Amino acid sequence: MANYIALYIVQFLREGLWKDPGAKGFPQIARFAANARLSLPLGVHFGWIIALLLIPAVYIYMRFTKQGYEIAVVGESEKTATYAGMNVRKIIMRTMFLSGGIAGLAGMLQASGADRTLTDTVAGGVGFTAIIVAWLANLSSPVILLVSLVFAILEKGGGYIQSMFQISASAADLLQGIILFFVLGFEFFIRYRVVIRNRGV
Repeated sequence: MANYIALYIVQFLREGLWKDPGAKGFPQIARFAANARLSLPLGVHFGWIIALLLIPAVYIYMRFTKQGYEIAVVGESEKTATYAGMNVRKIIMRTMFLSGGIAGLAGMLQASGADRTLTDTVAGGVGFTAIIVAWLANLSSPVILLVSLVFAILEKGGGYIQSMFQISASAADLLQGIILFFVLGFEFFIRYRVVIRNRGV
């Protein structure tokens, strides 16, 4: 629900207060001033630096702190967490604020570091991709970095094959889906064993 509220706020600003006067009537927000743009230290997108700092920070938080342990317990079973005396609602709200803050930081890095403006498509659907990445990495922070790199290569490769070979960029999405279904299939056979029983007549 909050996603749609934020989306409509951006659209309202795009059509009104922040509308670019030099866009010749085209609805868009003006590009950020130079002091609102992130620099490129060593020629690297600033988001890479933040991501490389966040990965060990999140890993330590989840593995070695009480709050991280509480998140893991609530994620496995709310009833178990309640029985252990944990305030489940408080833990959920705290986790939502933390994850929302990190997502907002990612959006700021995209808007100020790459796009240099704010659009209603700043997220680009990466939230849903992030769910798949986290699941494939089994919620392991170091592995998430590797899986994210693979998916980033697929996304960039999709644009490349579209321009070079006239193949739809959706081929990358198709490949991501194939990877996901294969992993789901292997996960099923790892977790469960198919047993064929002969019933007596």
